[in-house]
Amino acid sequence: MLPKPRRRPVELVAARPLSPATRELTFAVTDGEPFDYVAGQWVDLEVDIPGFVAEPGKRAYSIASAPNPSARDRFEVAVTRVEGGPVSTALHSLQIGARMPTVGPSGLFTRERAPIDAPSVFVGTGTGLSPLRAMIQDELSVRPEGALMTLIFGCRTEQDILWREEMQDLAARYARFRYEITLSRPTPAWNSRRGYVQSHLHELVDPAQPVHVYICGLTRMVTEVRQVLKEELKLDRKQVHSERYD
Repeated sequence: MLPKPRRRPVELVAARPLSPATRELTFAVTDGEPFDYVAGQWVDLEVDIPGFVAEPGKRAYSIASAPNPSARDRFEVAVTRVEGGPVSTALHSLQIGARMPTVGPSGLFTRERAPIDAPSVFVGTGTGLSPLRAMIQDELSVRPEGALMTLIFGCRTEQDILWREEMQDLAARYARFRYEITLSRPTPAWNSRRGYVQSHLHELVDPAQPVHVYICGLTRMVTEVRQVLKEELKLDRKQVHSERYD
């Protein structure tokens, strides 16, 4: 059963850049209770914005980290700075120790009903990688050995790749995890996959297997990936799970 969302106070306890435009924020709940959630869920952050006299800005962000039994009060999000976006701009300038309310966890984009022995393919672009990262961390921590898990992550340029070293390390440590990157605007020196994520699905998704596919990103990408999976690879809709964030 998924935990019910509720309003909680949180404090920013760590922050670091993931790319020139994306910042990772680590929050700790400060009411003395654990923050229970399921990998794949999201939270609403309520941010005070300088110059705004109305209600605080509120935006939903996928939780980018798996539940951690040794730090049950903490969770991470990834925020891309949007030109002219008051909430993302405020979150990028947030200082350690800043406090705000959050409401959550929310969302049904989880692996709770996925068969344990079924292979998985994760398809993400931009900060759509956030809930997929949480799912991958969670699965590998619980079952280091098992069915193949493949992540195909797409972004524009090499400097936009999020959590690259972490994903490469997981792929090196766990035989069941395969990590693929594709760039839509690569330099001539880039010697790996090119183009959009949907152009690689025929190679990475085996329709002969009981594979489950998890997709997160902008609506256009999600729609096109679902179309390929349904019309070309003939996957049943119950094998395809997705969430959009625009």
